[in-house]
Amino acid sequence: MISPPLPSANSSHINDANALFEAIAAINPMQRRFIDKSWRQLSEDEKSGFVRYVNFCQEMGKSLSEIADAYNVIVKDTLVEQIYFRRHGRYRNSSYIEVANAVYQNPAYMTDYMIGLALSGYLWPNHVAMHRFFQAWLNRAPSGRYLEVGPGHGYYFMEAACTGRFSHCHGIDISPTSVALTKAIMSSRLYGPFTNYEIAVQDFCTWESDNQFELIVMAEVLEHVENPSAFLRRIGDLLTPGGCAYITTCINSPAIDHIYLYPSLETLEQQVKDSGFVIAERLVVPYGELTLEQSMGQRLPVNVAMVISA
Repeated sequence: MISPPLPSANSSHINDANALFEAIAAINPMQRRFIDKSWRQLSEDEKSGFVRYVNFCQEMGKSLSEIADAYNVIVKDTLVEQIYFRRHGRYRNSSYIEVANAVYQNPAYMTDYMIGLALSGYLWPNHVAMHRFFQAWLNRAPSGRYLEVGPGHGYYFMEAACTGRFSHCHGIDISPTSVALTKAIMSSRLYGPFTNYEIAVQDFCTWESDNQFELIVMAEVLEHVENPSAFLRRIGDLLTPGGCAYITTCINSPAIDHIYLYPSLETLEQQVKDSGFVIAERLVVPYGELTLEQSMGQRLPVNVAMVISA
């Protein structure tokens, strides 16, 4: 497992986002108008959160140009996969082994991918909507023991710990890089201090736990695995009676490491119900300014978040 990068003594924190936006536009001019529009729609707290995350990346030793490069990685690679999906009607890959070495076990690529994904939580309207839904729900979710499966960049894991509502926060991820990034954000002076948490490299389907959890979060995982039903059933095994889980996934949403294609909202919901869950709350985010029906008709990406209970 790689160690979290050490803070750079020479990093200079930014006070606003303009410098980063200029760096992004220098690499990808087509992003300038999109980012400007997205930025205007954020609250002041969200803008501050974005700048703080950029400062965190700088503390890890990343320059603004490197952070901009990381954001452009996810923009560029997602576009490539969208083109492939439009041409072939399927995702490029369909098994874990096809993407593991190139993505999850590739520290340089995975670091850029995760940083870019975290930034998209503030710059892509669909991801902003999902982030807001998570934050609003987290403040009224059951307290107790918290488990996050696949924390990735660690941002949701950190926000859960920030609430102070959980006796213990446990995270597992199959990627050593994701575990390192989650540890880094948890130990950063910008967000902590935190206690009573643990993050480890584990395969969720083979991981054995002596505990059950009042709250389980599994965000953007189901589309990355070959058998989502197995992951859902495993959640059911680990939930306490009366506990609940927060899951997110996507429909018709190609990405470099998406291998399970949900063709419809109905297919996803039926899978969740067949795995023994009741859907208590749901957020569906169509593509751009289209309706759900328009997005589905054109096979454009749709994001979905659910609160489920057994």
